Amino acid sequence: MINDNANNPSPNAPPMAKADSISWPDIRTQSQLQKTSNIQLLGDHIYPSQGSRIGEILKALGVIDDKILEGVEKRHHTKKAKDKPTGELLVYMGIIEKEVLTRALCIQAGVMMVDLNAINIPYDFLKLVSNDNAREKMAVPVGVYNGILYIAVADPLSFQDQHFFSFSTGLKIKPILAPKSQIITCLNTKWVDPGSEIWAG
Repeated sequence: MINDNANNPSPNAPPMAKADSISWPDIRTQSQLQKTSNIQLLGDHIYPSQGSRIGEILKALGVIDDKILEGVEKRHHTKKAKDKPTGELLVYMGIIEKEVLTRALCIQAGVMMVDLNAINIPYDFLKLVSNDNAREKMAVPVGVYNGILYIAVADPLSFQDQHFFSFSTGLKIKPILAPKSQIITCLNTKWVDPGSEIWAG
């Protein structure tokens, strides 16, 4: 049974799918970032399910099944839910958390996702953005490939500071997704000294 509201879950409802329990196609190395940048430059998809419906993407990830998707589709016919997209309904009904939807939307749109706990960020990339600007915008510079600076943010689909960073760096900007907790960890750590890499502390 699917619960209608996350605040009043059904005792028979499955536990909410959380982002940290799902295996995401995160970028974990600079070589992966460069390879993915090259793929995008050619106009090719970076995910097998890129461009698919959100429900199909979540099914491919093993987050939901046909039964849940069918139940959500039925909710579209109710007055409360008819204007809500499938992904928003899944959040509203307590089936997935918001970050799961954000990540699925990134896959749909072909936006990269990065694991800041795993990737090595050379100082040459870090120094492109001041620590103050990074903290103010909650953004972490990850790498530069094909004349594009990739900046990790918690919600790249609503990120509106591309012009700010483009003006300050002289580079094209592409926001990519990283969990907010990882961004906070990075921003609470001082930038490393020249000649070093990744994060100090």
